[in-house]
Amino acid sequence: MLHSKRLHLRALEPSDADFMYEVENDAQAWRYSDTIAPLSRKILRDYALTYDADPFTAGQLRLIITEEGNSNPVGIIDLYEVSQRHQRAFIGIYICKEYRGKGYADETIQLIEDYAHNNLHLHQLGAKVEESHTSAEKLFRNRGYELQGNLEDWLSTPDGKFASMKIFTKKLKR
Repeated sequence: MLHSKRLHLRALEPSDADFMYEVENDAQAWRYSDTIAPLSRKILRDYALTYDADPFTAGQLRLIITEEGNSNPVGIIDLYEVSQRHQRAFIGIYICKEYRGKGYADETIQLIEDYAHNNLHLHQLGAKVEESHTSAEKLFRNRGYELQGNLEDWLSTPDGKFASMKIFTKKLKR
């Protein structure tokens, strides 16, 4: 099961469409993703209704983060670019503003690392971090992810400039 004393990671449900609407339309987070325009509730409901939870078929896995014993969402964690052949994936994580700074991201990443290793049999996880996102960089470094490279001027920023993207990876214990 994907839970700790404090958190629970659960499968995406159709009822999560409204929560995803809030997360996906947080324009302040867009600079850290490829989102450039708001998503409609209909698009997100359709996504939730047709979601394929097999990460090797779909190439991704989306889980809702909740507090243990409480169904209120705390955030979302994704494994994306999941490769069964190469036994690797990237992590994307979003923690709602009111829950940030409480260790939820670190605990969630520990849970997803365990799941990726024990259930998906992945060898390695990675994270793509925009250079100004120092809290994300600190999070992944503290979890043992190592900087593998820097893609200079890789991401456009809201002010019309460009930012570099750092690539971090961590080998999962075998």
